[in-house]
Amino acid sequence: MGKGNVIDPAARDKYLLQESDLVTCFLKVRIKDYHGLPHGSPSSSPYFEHSLHTSDRYSIAFSFVPKQDFSGQDLVIGFDYDHSIKHQLPPGFKYAMKIATSMLDPGLYSDAYCDEPYLYGPALSGLFTLNVGEKTDKVSASDQLSLLAKQTGGVVEEGGTGSGATIRKDQNIPSKWKKRRKHFLSADALAAFTFEKGRMYHCDFFNPHLDFANFSLRLPGFSISVAKYIDEKTHHLRYVLRNRSSGDVLFVVFFKLLFGEELERTLEERKGEKEEVERQRMESVQASADETGNRAPVQDVNVDGGIDARPQTQPKPRVAEVESDEDDSGYSASAAVTSLSNNIYAAFVAMGLWDEPSSSSSESEAQSREPSPQRSGRSLESRVDDMDDATVEKYLQSRYGST
Repeated sequence: MGKGNVIDPAARDKYLLQESDLVTCFLKVRIKDYHGLPHGSPSSSPYFEHSLHTSDRYSIAFSFVPKQDFSGQDLVIGFDYDHSIKHQLPPGFKYAMKIATSMLDPGLYSDAYCDEPYLYGPALSGLFTLNVGEKTDKVSASDQLSLLAKQTGGVVEEGGTGSGATIRKDQNIPSKWKKRRKHFLSADALAAFTFEKGRMYHCDFFNPHLDFANFSLRLPGFSISVAKYIDEKTHHLRYVLRNRSSGDVLFVVFFKLLFGEELERTLEERKGEKEEVERQRMESVQASADETGNRAPVQDVNVDGGIDARPQTQPKPRVAEVESDEDDSGYSASAAVTSLSNNIYAAFVAMGLWDEPSSSSSESEAQSREPSPQRSGRSLESRVDDMDDATVEKYLQSRYGST
């Protein structure tokens, strides 16, 4: 499903279509301060100028139409690997995961030490923005995407459209995203919701904690560098929407950090591809000139400052465009645009589970000056069980510091 489809950062504000027997998904991936491949790609997107997203570092936005009904209990989102990463897990990882799964979101479930590690949570409580749309037999998918572009510039906002708004009201789903996420921590609320066959749902997954430009996690009061945890086995990661009951994957976004020999090889391949495209373009221009006596115009299609290398007719405004670009969306080592997403240590932060501290700024500052918990002969797990929220912050700051 969609294995040949790669998102070109130069076209990040167009849709990539992923189609399967389970779902039709229109996907957009945006990254702030992007400095990867292809060279010359725009470093940002108008998305990050929207009032709701000026502090965010990335966005995985998607609009999908299920081809069968899915229970709210079954659809989960999260990150996973297809290989073991336990050799790279940093000290205190179990501790961090305990925070994520018990104190921040009880709906999470994970296993970082198995052969195919994962971190998943219910989509209804994990998505940062959820907009319940209309049935596509009443309003087509293209028309709904056009309406989204017209109303908000393509930025998904919490709420409902048409009969989707009625569904939210009838099920007493809170209108605010934080309250909606809390609402769906209830198993009963999850069971009562159905992702309906033929209805469009608009979703967005974003946050300000992943600093792609500086190899770090931005947590309250301090920052943790994770560059040292990246190696040849942990430089890629999958973001998935899947059916927990059957294990079926509805769609997947594959992030990959290129470095070392793989980066050099990719650069050489892309250089060769670019030269071949240029050669074919010049041959086409010359052939046209020979036939007409005039040089044929060559069109570069600009998309938010980027260039679509394929000469083609632009789609009508506000209508989703299907992308099937074969370029690799690898990111250079110098910027490591996806390095943080590529380490499962960052995954619980990426899932938006580390909200702002409940204590005041002055209290947080005072806590940061207090000494870390004293060592004892007790195991880390047993000490974790006794830690309250204040001790959590002190421990993390003392353990990892502000780097």
